[in-house]
Amino acid sequence: ATLRIALTAVPPMGCGASSGVNKLEARVSPENRKKAALLSSKKEELAAWRSHGGGDLELVLASNAIALINARWIVKHAEAGGVLKHRQALPKEAFLSLTDLIEAGYPNGGLPILVLSHPWLTKHHPDPDGDNLRQVARALKALLNDYKVKRYGVFWDYLSLHQHPD
Repeated sequence: ATLRIALTAVPPMGCGASSGVNKLEARVSPENRKKAALLSSKKEELAAWRSHGGGDLELVLASNAIALINARWIVKHAEAGGVLKHRQALPKEAFLSLTDLIEAGYPNGGLPILVLSHPWLTKHHPDPDGDNLRQVARALKALLNDYKVKRYGVFWDYLSLHQHPD
């Protein structure tokens, strides 16, 4: 089977808050609240982030319900011969913070976030031999070289969402 890869930046979102905001606000850790306060010192970058729809993602990212993976880490991990590990097993450097994303830039007028999904290759692991990882890494590497963006955050379900323990 051939894996077809289509990676695009997340387009600007609406400016309104979603209905789940209050539920997520309660789950934001004190550490992430401190990080959010630090962001307010970067008013110009934060205003640009929010004008592109990033404000709609702030509480979700701060709640740790999802994590965005550094596209450069994915490339490096694939080039080192790695295979996918579930979110809980990833090293700290695999993740991007909200500050990293705000400072990244805005490819084609969208947010520096890519969303990836593909069928699992086995019942217990989406890509046990790393074949899809290597294909995705090649696409990410080309994208990182083509655009004047410092970094991309990648939402990849197995890496970005908490998985059931082994």
